[in-house]
Amino acid sequence: MHRFVVLPLLAALPLVAQDADAQKKFAGTWEAKFKDKVICTIKLKAGEKISGQMEACSISVDSNGDLQEQESNEPRDEPSPLLNPKIQGDILTFENKDDDDVVKFEMKLTGEGQAELRILEAPVRVKPIPFKRT
Repeated sequence: MHRFVVLPLLAALPLVAQDADAQKKFAGTWEAKFKDKVICTIKLKAGEKISGQMEACSISVDSNGDLQEQESNEPRDEPSPLLNPKIQGDILTFENKDDDDVVKFEMKLTGEGQAELRILEAPVRVKPIPFKRT
């Protein structure tokens, strides 16, 4: 009987190792810039489960979904925690609360220290936003 209990535990060990490796690929501080100004920072920490926060995100797009400069220099929001972060391969999905709305994101690794952030189910078209790990 103990053999059946131990085998599932042994089978799960590689998944834990894979999860830790996947988290390491994402862990760190990521920044998106537009015209040499940081428009969004995402800080990710590896742990039992990946966690993190978004801060200073002020993303504005034109009718084509391209980034554009902010019209105002209003103060930036406080950092907000990432909700429901999940890694599948080279993609991290998470949610973030914006006032009463929950916004869904997908961050895909595109190279060493490079990623693209997509805003899922956005009310307007938003092209992928390039991020670099600092």
